[in-house]
Amino acid sequence: MLNIYILAGGKSIRMGEEKGLTLFHHKPLIQYVIETAELLSKNIFICTANQDFNQFNYPLVEDQIKGLGPAGAIDTILQQTKAEYNLVLGCDMPFIDIQSLQFLINQCTEAEITVPIYNHYPEALMAVYAKTCQNLWHDQVELGILKLSDLISHFKTNFVDGNKMSESNPSLFKNINSKEDLLNL
Repeated sequence: MLNIYILAGGKSIRMGEEKGLTLFHHKPLIQYVIETAELLSKNIFICTANQDFNQFNYPLVEDQIKGLGPAGAIDTILQQTKAEYNLVLGCDMPFIDIQSLQFLINQCTEAEITVPIYNHYPEALMAVYAKTCQNLWHDQVELGILKLSDLISHFKTNFVDGNKMSESNPSLFKNINSKEDLLNL
C-alpha cells in the first residue's frame, strides 16, 4: 500500500500568502499535485494545520511538533502512517508527472528512502519514505537534526538520477516559492 502526503504547512514567507492555495493558471498550486497524485493512489493526505485545505476533500495531518519544517512533517507522517511506503511531495511543484512518480516508486524496493538527486541536490520533497524509517528519523529530529540532506544520510537510501528523470520533463523539479517565480514561468 502506498500513501501520498503533500506538504502544505510551510510559512510561505517568500510568497507572502499561503503557497499551496496561490493560483497558477487559475488553479491553486496544490491542485496540480493532487491531480497527479490521484493517478497513483486515493490514499492522499495534506500536511497542514490550515483548515482552508479541507476544500480538497483529503484528510489534513497536523505536525505533532510544530515549527520543525519539513523534517517535522516527515516525522509526523512516519509516526502516523500505516503504509509501508509513503510518497512525500511539496505542494509547490505543479509540473510533476505520473511517469516520474511511478518511476520513483518502482525504485524503492530495497531502500528505506528513495530520493532523486537533481543538479547534485537531493529532492527530499519528491521522495519515498519507508515506514521502517520511523524510529531513527524521530530520534534524529529530537536531536535537532532538521536539514533533510543530513537526515537522509542516516538511512539506506537509493539515490535516483533526477537529471535523467527530468529529460522528458525539464520542469519536473521546479517549485514555486515567490510571486517572482510565478511571473518567470
